[in-house]
Amino acid sequence: MLKFAVLGEVRAWRDELELDLGSKQRRALLAALLLRSGRSATVPELIDGVWGEHPTPSAIGALRNHILHLRRALEPDRASGAPATVLVGFGGGYALRLPPGVVDVETVEDMLLEVQPERIGTEPAHAVELVRERLDAALRLWSGTPLAGLPGPFADRQRTQLIERRVALLEQRIELDLRLGRYPEVIAELTPLCGEHPMREQLRGLLMTAMYHAGRQAEALAVYADTRKVLIERLGIEPGQQLAELHQRILRADLRAPQRDTENAAVIVRPPRRTVGRVAQLPADVVDFTGRTDTVRRISEWLTRTDGFAVPVCVIGGMGGIGKSALAVHVGHRVRDRFPDGQLHVDMHGFAQARGRGPGCRSGTPAADTLGDFLRALGIPEGEIAPTLAERSAQFRSFLDGKRVLVVLDNARDSDQVAPLIPGTPGSAVLITSRSSMPELPCVVGVLGVRLDVLARPEARTLLAGIAGLRRVAAEPGAVDSVLTACGGLPLAVRIVGARLAARPSWSISSLAERLEDEKQRLGTLRSGDLAVEAAFRLSYDQLDCAQARAFRMLAVPEVAEISLDGAAAILGSDRMLVEELCESLVDLNLMETSASGRYTYHDLPRLFARELHLGHDATEPVSGVLIRLLDFYLATMKNLMAVCNPGSRLPEHLVDTAAAGLSFTDSIAAQYWLDIERPNLISIYEQTARVGGPALALAADIAWASAELIDGGPHCQELSRALNKLLDSTVRAGDRRAECRVRVTLGTIYSYSLGTLRQGRDHVRVALSLSPASASDVRLIAFAGQLLASSTRMGSETAASIAHAQRAIRLARRVEDPAVECASLVHMAKTLSDAGKYTESQERATEAKTLAAKVGNAALEAMATHELGASRGYQGDHRHAIELCRESVQLARLSGVELREGWALARLAHVHMMAGELVEAEPIADAAIRMLNRAIGPLSRARVLVMHGLILQAVGRTHQAYCVYRSAAEAFALMEDAHFTHERLNGEVEAPILALLGEHLDQVIAERNQRRASGPGAG
Repeated sequence: MLKFAVLGEVRAWRDELELDLGSKQRRALLAALLLRSGRSATVPELIDGVWGEHPTPSAIGALRNHILHLRRALEPDRASGAPATVLVGFGGGYALRLPPGVVDVETVEDMLLEVQPERIGTEPAHAVELVRERLDAALRLWSGTPLAGLPGPFADRQRTQLIERRVALLEQRIELDLRLGRYPEVIAELTPLCGEHPMREQLRGLLMTAMYHAGRQAEALAVYADTRKVLIERLGIEPGQQLAELHQRILRADLRAPQRDTENAAVIVRPPRRTVGRVAQLPADVVDFTGRTDTVRRISEWLTRTDGFAVPVCVIGGMGGIGKSALAVHVGHRVRDRFPDGQLHVDMHGFAQARGRGPGCRSGTPAADTLGDFLRALGIPEGEIAPTLAERSAQFRSFLDGKRVLVVLDNARDSDQVAPLIPGTPGSAVLITSRSSMPELPCVVGVLGVRLDVLARPEARTLLAGIAGLRRVAAEPGAVDSVLTACGGLPLAVRIVGARLAARPSWSISSLAERLEDEKQRLGTLRSGDLAVEAAFRLSYDQLDCAQARAFRMLAVPEVAEISLDGAAAILGSDRMLVEELCESLVDLNLMETSASGRYTYHDLPRLFARELHLGHDATEPVSGVLIRLLDFYLATMKNLMAVCNPGSRLPEHLVDTAAAGLSFTDSIAAQYWLDIERPNLISIYEQTARVGGPALALAADIAWASAELIDGGPHCQELSRALNKLLDSTVRAGDRRAECRVRVTLGTIYSYSLGTLRQGRDHVRVALSLSPASASDVRLIAFAGQLLASSTRMGSETAASIAHAQRAIRLARRVEDPAVECASLVHMAKTLSDAGKYTESQERATEAKTLAAKVGNAALEAMATHELGASRGYQGDHRHAIELCRESVQLARLSGVELREGWALARLAHVHMMAGELVEAEPIADAAIRMLNRAIGPLSRARVLVMHGLILQAVGRTHQAYCVYRSAAEAFALMEDAHFTHERLNGEVEAPILALLGEHLDQVIAERNQRRASGPGAG
């Protein structure tokens, strides 16, 4: 059994044998996972936590190397190719799967839970001793400084918290010693502790109490005098009220001895709450939140009511800049302890600019997209997330049934946007902010509507003093009144003014008041409607120099959630270091935000303000020009990415020439990581390019084609297909056949491989072939299209069409000297021949493909060729060799960084184990393949593997599990466009009774789906 210690040096044991965990950095990584209590951590989170804000270029590689060594240490007996079960991987992160109580900090929690009032079952006379013993035992688990010697911001934060936790428990135990009358022991223990923590008033108070009851009143008073001196000298403050009152009672000789009773002893212990699997998405609380006391209380009481009648929903409304979001986050933190299953938070961008989207087009994040993000955060695998809004809403409500989760929907547009996000059963609560009052919601659920007004003058003055400085505000009361009048009581305006003063200590408030008076016409709008926020941002914008102002305007043009530093440098045409200084200065001025190291974003309102400024100032740099520079950077980077992810491909030579150099990558894993991060941005850029049109279409189409050749749509495939369809419509309207062909081939790839809608994919590819002229680049496109058709026309024993497409693709690939397309086509031919039972021919094509892939160094294609070669060997009875080949394929697929390819390789490995009769070995590998394919979508591939998994489970006697897996297979088949399957589609591997069982499941799934759609939002 594994055990871990973090309350000192980070150590681990298996049974009684201590494990070699390696370097301090590796131990820091292990600690970052241990202290998440089973929750997953993304790769960026781990890198930020261990390497800090400025990681080295090799950080990702080092992280994966550390994970590999930790897995070997934690699971030394795990078979090669078998999935990890302790340190498991997810689509972009890792987590530790451990039983409860194996980490010493969890042991502390368990020990403290045992002495809660409801668990103490002893006589009052013994209760104090019992609680004290438990506290003392918990404190002994600290073996030194927690996380001793570990590097990184995460370890620093956790070390501080764990030290604070120990001192707090020590204070509680010493309080019990006082109740037991152990005054000399307490004095001896507290005297050095007070020296270590000179500003901790609770320790000083305990020492004063012990000295007083030990008959040392003068020394107790001297402790107070020393404490007061330290606090004044170091912090400029007097002791707190509790310590001051204790001092007065000692002076009056009016301090009674602590009581020895069960109730008071038990309530002292405050164990931390377990957070296993808990989602905590609330942003940090506003540290200087001011006013709104009655409103905060009213909303808090409403959200935490327990009448069980309905889901409590609160809508906070008011004009832009009134402080709705700050209030929602503040209330969320105040009530978070009442929602032990977590807090979900999203900015719904309800009032983002919708220019150019046509009349009646609504802005904001679609509810379906928000539900997808929530379901992912709650741990639902990508492949199990429903495709439609109604189904996602039902899935969300089902998951939250019986749980207590706070859902915060910030910046919502209207009731249509939020209604699908409201849980269906009591327990959870919803907090919404919007400029709309949402009058439709009360007819559906019980809603508390709160409309925020401006801050009262005393509250606005307090807020300004908290930001700019109390002494500074007190020195110029008249100027402060003038400034606050101009701000109109808007919290956002007051914050901007305060930040401007804080950033410029040499300014007087009078000088700022004069600036406001000069802009009376504009700043007067601070007191009315949406223009209030524009005037508030204008105050900051007018202080920018030329370079800052241009950056603020230009970087707001691309409609992306966040922009990387390299993308910003491409847009501005400037040096990366200079652009970083510009972006950081805008962050400091609260005109931009930083979402992660080297990534920047805007709030909706300043983005709208910046775009309107761009339209007014930058006639020489239109929106299309900004998009072209960003797309040029993306395309240049995609060319570099292809070089490491798809060696042997000549595709970059057939793409539009680029002015930018783009980013370079050391390996395919780093390249794939970049693409995964940027994929949401590419989706948004495709949609914006579709609206803007013009020369940007060619660049966007080439980026889409390049990403398609990686055969990995990744998460958000449904969103990607919608964006590409919009881009396709734009190319058709523009009459740009070149771009249209590229977009159609990309859609064919996504529909065929990622979404499993084979017929739709084939239609797009065939239209592209009918439109393509005969230039060299189009020959290359036709070759790739032939490769796609070779895969999507494969149907059991019917080989003619698939073989013909593959042969044509091979001929054209050789004509344009592209070994990558040639190799992929050979693999598809091998698979087709294998499905048809022509194993010798299949083995020949797979061997040819494997040799070619190895020659050009293409691990992804070599993995595919290898597992097809393994399958052919397996069908011919050479099971040992087949298993070895498929294990090699899994390792090669992991090197490619593409989860879809790894899922295919694992599926083949499970298959050859099954052919060898090794069902026990095959089952966990099939399960791992399904989990991998869940994250990579691919319902057809996933359905086939689910059927195989069901057959294995049935064969080993796990009938009920097999039945459940068959239903999951039917659900996967139902995602495809024709929602049916045949013996040929399953290659004859499924017996008739199981095929009939799948058919029954499929009929039931489709009926349930139709019923949900009929009864969902908007039905009828």
